[in-house]
Amino acid sequence: MSAPVRPCLGVCLWLWLGVTLGRGQGQVSGRLRLAVLPEDRLQMKWKESDGSGLGYLVQVKPMAGDSEQEVMLTTKTPKATVGGLSPSKGYAVQIFALTGSGNVLLAHREFVIEDLKSNSGSRSSRRPLGTAPGPTPSHVGSPDLELQVTLAPSQVPPSLAGPRFRCMPPSPTDMIFLVDGSWSIGHSHFQQVKAFLASVIEPFEIEPDKVQVGLTQYSGDPQTEWDLNAFSTKEEVLAAVQNLRYKGGNTFTGLALAHVLQENLKPTAGPRPEAAKVVILVTDGKSQDDVHAAARVLKDLDVDVFAVGVKNADEAELRLLASQPLDITVHNVQDFPQLGTLAGLLSRLICQQVQGRSLRGGPAAAPAPDPLPTPTSLVLSHVTSSSVHLSWTPAPQPPLKYLVVWRPSRDGVPREVVVEAPSASTELLNLTSSTEYLVSVFPIYEAGAGEGLRGLVTTAPLPPPQALALATVTPRTVRLTWQPSAGATQYLVRCAPASPKGEEEGREVRVRLPEVLLDGLEPAREYDIWVQSLRGAEASEARGVRARTPAPAPPRHLAFSDVSHDSARVSWEGTPRPVRLFRVSYVSSEGGHSGQTEAPGNATSATLGPLSSSTTYTVRVTCLYPGGGSSTMSGRLTTRKAPSPSQLSVTELPGDKVRLEWAAAAASGVLVYQIKWTPLGDGKAHEISVPGNLGAAVLPGLGRRSEYEITILAYYRDGARSDPVSLCYSPLSRSPPSNLTLAAESPSSLRVSWTPPRGHVLQYRLTYALASGSGPEKSVTVPGPTNHVTLPKLMAATKYRVLVSAVYGAGESTAVSATGRTACPALRPDGSLTGFDLMAAFGLVQKEYSSVRGVAMEPSAFGPTRTFTLFKDAQLTRRTSDIHPAALPPEHTVVFLLRLLPETPREAFALWQMMAEDFQPVLGVLLDAGRKSLTYFSHDPRAALQEVTFDLPEVRRIFFGSFHKVHVAVGRSKVQLYVDCRKVAERPIGEASSPPATGFVTLGRLAKARGPRSSSAAFQLQMLQIVCSDTWAEEDRCCELPGSKDGETCPVLPSACPCSWQTPGPQGPPGLPGRDGAPGQQGFPGPRGPPGVKGEKGDHGLRGLQGHPGHQGAPGQVGLQGPKGMRGLEGTAGLPGPPGPRGFQGMAGARGTSGERGPPGAVGPTGLPGPKGERGEKGEPQSLATIYQLVSQACESAIQTHMLKFDSFLHESTRPPMPILEAPGLPDMRSEPGALRQAGSPGPRGSRPPGPPGRAGSAPCCPA
Repeated sequence: MSAPVRPCLGVCLWLWLGVTLGRGQGQVSGRLRLAVLPEDRLQMKWKESDGSGLGYLVQVKPMAGDSEQEVMLTTKTPKATVGGLSPSKGYAVQIFALTGSGNVLLAHREFVIEDLKSNSGSRSSRRPLGTAPGPTPSHVGSPDLELQVTLAPSQVPPSLAGPRFRCMPPSPTDMIFLVDGSWSIGHSHFQQVKAFLASVIEPFEIEPDKVQVGLTQYSGDPQTEWDLNAFSTKEEVLAAVQNLRYKGGNTFTGLALAHVLQENLKPTAGPRPEAAKVVILVTDGKSQDDVHAAARVLKDLDVDVFAVGVKNADEAELRLLASQPLDITVHNVQDFPQLGTLAGLLSRLICQQVQGRSLRGGPAAAPAPDPLPTPTSLVLSHVTSSSVHLSWTPAPQPPLKYLVVWRPSRDGVPREVVVEAPSASTELLNLTSSTEYLVSVFPIYEAGAGEGLRGLVTTAPLPPPQALALATVTPRTVRLTWQPSAGATQYLVRCAPASPKGEEEGREVRVRLPEVLLDGLEPAREYDIWVQSLRGAEASEARGVRARTPAPAPPRHLAFSDVSHDSARVSWEGTPRPVRLFRVSYVSSEGGHSGQTEAPGNATSATLGPLSSSTTYTVRVTCLYPGGGSSTMSGRLTTRKAPSPSQLSVTELPGDKVRLEWAAAAASGVLVYQIKWTPLGDGKAHEISVPGNLGAAVLPGLGRRSEYEITILAYYRDGARSDPVSLCYSPLSRSPPSNLTLAAESPSSLRVSWTPPRGHVLQYRLTYALASGSGPEKSVTVPGPTNHVTLPKLMAATKYRVLVSAVYGAGESTAVSATGRTACPALRPDGSLTGFDLMAAFGLVQKEYSSVRGVAMEPSAFGPTRTFTLFKDAQLTRRTSDIHPAALPPEHTVVFLLRLLPETPREAFALWQMMAEDFQPVLGVLLDAGRKSLTYFSHDPRAALQEVTFDLPEVRRIFFGSFHKVHVAVGRSKVQLYVDCRKVAERPIGEASSPPATGFVTLGRLAKARGPRSSSAAFQLQMLQIVCSDTWAEEDRCCELPGSKDGETCPVLPSACPCSWQTPGPQGPPGLPGRDGAPGQQGFPGPRGPPGVKGEKGDHGLRGLQGHPGHQGAPGQVGLQGPKGMRGLEGTAGLPGPPGPRGFQGMAGARGTSGERGPPGAVGPTGLPGPKGERGEKGEPQSLATIYQLVSQACESAIQTHMLKFDSFLHESTRPPMPILEAPGLPDMRSEPGALRQAGSPGPRGSRPPGPPGRAGSAPCCPA
């Protein structure tokens, strides 16, 4: 009965409201002015009200009984224009002011457009003369924005305001709420936010084919509360809003908008291609990251973004990220209670925006085109301080190209680069260090741009300087050096006294090279020096060092450096007194050469020159002080011998000429070079002279069938002459190849390449063998035009020595040599990881373990890996050549997965170690259950033992009876330890020597054991490998451990028992190569080979007997003037001179030393007895610390027992773990006797009676 009554009630209510408003029209209609514009558009203006900060609501409704729908709009200016009204129909208009406390009616009026036209005409005709005409609606030059709405017949606007408002968009709509859940919201205000969300959602019809609602809460990291396709009814959505939990954290709005792009709008989240997309952001503060990039991408994807700010929200930021028009999409209230008044308005605005999109031909106006294919799997790797490498999986349909856009997530100008298809990677360069970047990759097709991939990456910090070292420290200077930092363009060096005096300040300097000289320091003071790497405005972390300048010593001696044949540098220490000038003089020992120079008072060195070669000089440095006075230091130096030319080389020229080139004997001072060439055997010698500034000369008259000895020497301006330098030149010279290099191509081959020499080479002879010299030597020949060859069938990870010589028609050249190492073998035939599988080498595999003594196998509950138990009689010892057919590289990682058992001894044992022939350990890993530590040891190049021990809390987990995976990463200067793929510690270590190729390798050997037959430790082992890299631990994911598995990085392992005993399993992997067989019998001699190449010319024979003297030759040419002769012998001493005058009286001498101690005196009389000593203290029971320690051990043992039982339940192990350590019983606690005082009588015995006998040990802190 109530259904037919409701329409009547609605009509009656509207009629009553119209009558009531009509009665007050004289009050409210006076604020409203209506004007008709061309095309029957209606312009409304009204008087602006005070306090209408939220704007105005305009309702235009047909008169009652008309089937035409109403129109409703909002504006923030006091005017609006409505089009599409019927000229002959009656309408009612209402203007409401939107305030924080509710909606206030400002004006109401009923009108008909035709009546407004006629009334306007009659008023114009009755206007008296001189009266100005009324305002004519115009949009030209108007500074105010005016909202215009045209009502189309197909438009379905929202219904009346009030609780009965319902929105039925003409097309599907996807609404995503992005709610700020940061700490600034608070729990109480968050409840008001939830009520606001429910009020906004309530008017919409939520169904799978109409409106869908999703919600993401964000703070430091966004979290999708539910996706668009999670709920299909309004009741479910409102219940989810009611159950929404407050998150808390920081405000990263930009990251949240990127989350909407990547997660909420992905196909699996439920967005519909034909639906309108609306994002409603609710926040109360300014974002801590950049919002422009992600908001711009959202708006470019035709998503309507509404921004609602509360309290401290940044309205400029809201306007930046919201869609147009901002009067509709941006709202800001003063506090959280005002959200309730905004909810209804926001629902209407969202509904209006979606309906307007339908009119504009938005997503609902036409069928959505097929989405363009997009790339997947964006990978950001190789991150440095200035670059990032991008790679992605191409789309199924290759695009024309990719557009890569990146910008800092906070502020910054975006940059972009185009990557031509089919390439799917690029490098972003010139980035800023320690900066977060938003990276997007868009595929470009002929039909447009596809959906992009997006990711965030933070560049590494600028590397700080490393290895700061004080190169030289003087009383007033410090020279500091360090290793260069990658990417640094300069360095900032700060220096300040460690203990400043008063307002004393430090100083700073910028340098481009990794060194600096700080001068002007004070002697005997400590300085703190800090160095930072700089690149533009970027700066790294500062690294510092403290230096102490020494106190200046009095000038006692001189030092000489950079001594050459004609110059030297003299230096001296600074003096405690200020010096005005240093005067430096020098004179030769013969007195024939002298000179003098001066240096300023702050100098500490001077250069002497020009000097004579092979001459001794006396050098004097005189210090001239201000105000007069001086002191002199002296020393002696001897210049070096005149240097000879070097690096002689001969080049053949046409005819009988050759060109001789050499390196200058000295930078200056050479007067002339004398060159002489003589044929070996019969022939005449020739010689020429060339100026000293030249470095080459052409020598004529050299025959092509003779060998010559060419000699060159230098004459200097001071008359000195260098030693002659000679070379033997043969026209038929046989030059060897050069630039010999070796590179590993595979674990069993080396590529050998060289630079061919000049001349016609028939072939090259290559000889190679193990660098250790233990193996046979092999040789191959290569044709002359070739300059490289690959040596196959070599041993993996082994060092080889290769010699290459060139074979000419006239003989063979000398050989050049080089060494190289082959690569490591692959751990598995189908894998790229290289190294050695020690499990297979020792036979710890399913098909071989039964033949190994002391070993048992059991399946694993978590995969196909088998568990092998090694008992104490296992004695796994093998020859090194059988286990390691290739040598270990200097950088490697020892990887093992093991569990210690209750039977594992509490003493140290070697999990894996290499031993020499005398069973002395050389290299290995030790586990000590007693100390709960892990030790890696090796020998340095001097055969001294070096070891590093790890005993941190993370290491102790290995000894608690569970399976653990351990990586021991050995580098050239450090050892890193990883437990369960987490880095635990890093220790420095020196360079290690190469392990011996002979000897033995053992598993589980007790550390104290000696000899081939010794006891072993009991434990369980699933993996033992040596990987040829020290970085494998960073790449390994520990998929063998159940707690480390995830679906992305670890594949799903097959069942531990995929086969049955009735059906044979698949063929296993090929076995290890067998040992070398016995040598075969000697074969028959082969056919006679061709004659070999002609051998080299032999050495000169012994010198023959001296022949008869020849005839006297003709006089030779006049030679150059010889050098100055040596000084003659000194003459005899002269007669003694007359006695001199008497000198002044000398100063008093120092006091002499004390005499020896005399003999002891006689024994004196006996003294009186001393007073009686004090009473001794009462005895105490056994130390409480000992009791506490024993109780703690018992408690720890009980806890370990329960934890190991729980761990056994998780691992489903057939051998339940037991605690390795057992706490002893508490000892007997008895009193100790009182202590005796010195010099007194003995104290009485402790009065406390002895304690009762100790009971058996238990764990008092844990229930039995």
